[in-house]
Amino acid sequence: MTGFSLPGRTIAAYVLPTAPLAALGLPLVVYVAPFYVSGLGLDQSQVGLVLLIARLLDLLVDPVIGWASDSTRTRWGRRRPWMTAAVPFFVTGVFLLFLPPQGATIGWFAAWVILSYLAYSVAAISHIAWGAELSGHYHERSRVQGWREFAGISGFLLVLALPVLLETFDPTATLVEKVGLMGWFIVIAMPITVLITLLVVPEPAAPAASGHKLDVGAAVRLIAGNAALRKLLLADLLQGLAPGITGSLFIWLIVFYFELPKAASTILFIYFVAGLFFVPLWIRLSYRFSKHRTLAYALLYTSCLLPLILLVPKGDFWALTVAFILFGVGYGAGGFLLRSIMADVVDIDTLATGSERSGLFYSLLVMTNKLGYAAAGLAYPVLALVGFDGRPGATNSPEAVMGLAPTLVGLPLIFMLLTAWSMWNFPIDEFKQREVREAIARKRQAEADEIAAMRID
Repeated sequence: MTGFSLPGRTIAAYVLPTAPLAALGLPLVVYVAPFYVSGLGLDQSQVGLVLLIARLLDLLVDPVIGWASDSTRTRWGRRRPWMTAAVPFFVTGVFLLFLPPQGATIGWFAAWVILSYLAYSVAAISHIAWGAELSGHYHERSRVQGWREFAGISGFLLVLALPVLLETFDPTATLVEKVGLMGWFIVIAMPITVLITLLVVPEPAAPAASGHKLDVGAAVRLIAGNAALRKLLLADLLQGLAPGITGSLFIWLIVFYFELPKAASTILFIYFVAGLFFVPLWIRLSYRFSKHRTLAYALLYTSCLLPLILLVPKGDFWALTVAFILFGVGYGAGGFLLRSIMADVVDIDTLATGSERSGLFYSLLVMTNKLGYAAAGLAYPVLALVGFDGRPGATNSPEAVMGLAPTLVGLPLIFMLLTAWSMWNFPIDEFKQREVREAIARKRQAEADEIAAMRID
């Protein structure tokens, strides 16, 4: 593509913190929450409820973080101070969450999940907003966010590979040791990667009109009056529900339904490798078909593949592995395309208001995505209704085990199809975005000329 201005070195340095941030997200649902149930004996419904409550708190906190980031004025920029401040809290929360003492209670789990999520919000919102401001080019935004997605998948691939490696070198390794090793990876990687980003990546100057008062009513009107924003937030919420449900039930599905108790980590790792491998393809396809249509194509592909997984014979490792490789092809598309589209939605607001409120807009996107993943924790109570119990020593009937399958396949399928439908005719494409950017440039030039004329007079 022509018109790209960002060096690869800058993009590489920018995306690095995504790895430890992503290493908290899905692994927390896939490994840590089941660990507190199966390893520490906590009630699975309570664990799911804590995840939901922690994410509901973000409904209040995330917009405030976005507003604060937008309103910050320092000689180091708007985003750098907030990313720096998030690191010690993020590291503390992750350490105590992934390395709990014996006898940890639901209160312990709740306290450190909330702290980890809060610090994650501060870092992630500032980081994504920073990336959106690096370029105004429609396709280069996909390039930046696509490689950010690549780094994120790499991050949780690394953290998911750790239990496999530990098992290889120490077959007697316990679940406690595996989860603890994941925690150490995040704790060490987070400060190192953030430091590199702070030192290497430039931060564009904030427009003079970017500061604004925190007004809850104005925020509600912002969402209600912006059809593109409403459509995008709905898609992000639905898009978060599907992988959240799949991830939260994945290990139990492999262990109990497919009767492969030793294969869960390996198959999950291979699934994400497939997702990582195909991210560059989805970036290229977005250049050709537009972002929103590429997202819909990826979701339709995944929707067609998901039900076929249940046709795999139980106990057949290789057939199940092939099925999850095909299923994983579309995994990396949704997140980065939605974030890239949000930068275009911000342009509409910038043209209308003169403000550049990337932090506020991306806080809404982070909020809906996390809410989707948290609501996926409601799959735990659904399993309780069908009689499935994931706690150690629990006995599950064949009917309870069979209840895993429709929960994992049916619900995500509905959410993916709804997301594809909602984004198919999204109102901003490359041509619309280019018109908006040109109008912003003309408006700012007119303002600059007016200021210059006043100084002359």
